[in-house]
Amino acid sequence: MEQPAQTVRLKLPEQDLPHLTLGADQPKKLQQWVDALPVMNMGETARQLYQFIQELNRLHIDSKQRFQLLEVVRPSILHVSDSLQKHYLNQSLVLPDKARRVASLAQALQGHLASGYKLVAVRGMRKLKDKAVRRAVTTSIHRAISALGDTLLRCYQLYFPSPRHLWLELHQLYLLAELHGIAASPVDDEKGNSSIQSAYARCLLLATAKPNQLRQQELAALFKAAFSWGDLIEIKTASDDEDLFVFDLQADRPPIYRTHASQATDSWRYIDSTRLVQAISAWKAEPENSDLLVPKGLDDSMMSHLQQVWGALTERAFKRMAESGEIELCFGLVGVHYFLSGKVPFETLIERGSLSVMGDGEENNPFLRNIKVNTRQKQQKEDPWATAYQSEFPNETIDISKPDTSLRSEASLPESYHCQKVNASPGGYCLSWQGNTPSLMRTGELLALRDHPDSQWMLAVVRWVTQLPNHGARFGVELLAPGGRPVAARALRKQGEDSDFMRAILLPELTGVGQPATLLLPTVGFNEGVKVELVEAGEPRRVQLLRRTQGASGFSQYPFRDMATPAAPVRPVSDDDEGDLDSIWSSL
Repeated sequence: MEQPAQTVRLKLPEQDLPHLTLGADQPKKLQQWVDALPVMNMGETARQLYQFIQELNRLHIDSKQRFQLLEVVRPSILHVSDSLQKHYLNQSLVLPDKARRVASLAQALQGHLASGYKLVAVRGMRKLKDKAVRRAVTTSIHRAISALGDTLLRCYQLYFPSPRHLWLELHQLYLLAELHGIAASPVDDEKGNSSIQSAYARCLLLATAKPNQLRQQELAALFKAAFSWGDLIEIKTASDDEDLFVFDLQADRPPIYRTHASQATDSWRYIDSTRLVQAISAWKAEPENSDLLVPKGLDDSMMSHLQQVWGALTERAFKRMAESGEIELCFGLVGVHYFLSGKVPFETLIERGSLSVMGDGEENNPFLRNIKVNTRQKQQKEDPWATAYQSEFPNETIDISKPDTSLRSEASLPESYHCQKVNASPGGYCLSWQGNTPSLMRTGELLALRDHPDSQWMLAVVRWVTQLPNHGARFGVELLAPGGRPVAARALRKQGEDSDFMRAILLPELTGVGQPATLLLPTVGFNEGVKVELVEAGEPRRVQLLRRTQGASGFSQYPFRDMATPAAPVRPVSDDDEGDLDSIWSSL
């Protein structure tokens, strides 16, 4: 493809170092050094690799030698980066200081790795007629894009904006490959055969999947699936107003909807996801006969989400209006049930009704346990990714090999919180949260909210979350119903004993929008078609669950039919801080 007037702009480190202070500048000797790293001491291993990759990028050596050294050290850097995940994933939205620094370390390691491969790619462009050089350049661009892709995934998992220049670097690396005709050339990767275009497409798919609406595990599963799915999309020159997602190869921005973009120029591209959407549709119809590789972390509801976002432009159903003021809210099925019942603990309701509950006591019953409220240390106010490629460290220590007292929980009854409204519509709210966040504030979580202590609780679900540079957060909630009633529910089994009673919430029928009465139930223990006994105010009734309308890790929503009445058709609901890394080496 001929691309006139296209310039490639890549940020490269300066080679001003005459020799290394650790490691080796010969591949065999470097391999011996890597093999001798103290892998049982992750902190020391991370420190040495971090220092080496920075020095290697500044070392004045030829590109062939640099490429060989990068290939030796790359597996260890990837292993360390993966091992660090346990320190910053599955925590509160506003990361504790220690976790934030460990995440910055992982970002920095892969950022410097990408810089090393960019050096090889740019220096080798003038010698592409040599087959060996061509292979090295192709592999280097692929490796750099993959490292930046891992960085992008980490940002989305932590709900942070991507580092400055990351998208421009991705676009420019792809443009470099496109201009020299190597974008589709095969590359050997530890995960299998790939290409520069498919590695780049993987990042595009992640960015266009509405990542701020997905949980960390869902994002990881999607990124894993996108390794093979990238071959099912095409990247073409943007020209048609009907293009869905477009992006500018000369801009530091991710893909956006075509309707939100200005006039396309020669540097604009669009994503043709037709084949991928068709493959997802075929998988949903007949999973057993589909060739689409779908990881376990992507269930039917997640695949429906991807089918929708990649298949059509989804605009807001309602216009949002600016709104201010405080709002009270509580999170999780346990917390919502507690406040809907007038702060009466579930065990007390059970005792009143003489019902059997799950397990012999509270400690064995996850639906009787008290919510644990985390207390957090006050966070620094700078953007943790703002200086992701700097390399100066303050002299302070932090031990992450020991439990962080800021993460210890104290058992208590469910708690309500207050935050500020940003805007509102008939369908939901955008809310602003300053300071520490509860652990249950995450995408897909159930919550209840109200404007005034005397108002009725409204039921809602967290749809998206965005971390703010000053360590606050914004999140969007979609309203489910104007109210709900707390009930007890148990699954009735044809064979064996019936399940024990668990918390459930009965949402009223909304005739105005064609929404039938539904049940919010725990995700474990209930399925479509199961008969359920409900107890409300001491009165039992039996219902049968119909097709689930939505589900998350915290709850599932089912329409149902009353067993006392004949079955009738039911209309379901439509669905950088790299600068302070020196403080953590001894604690990893």
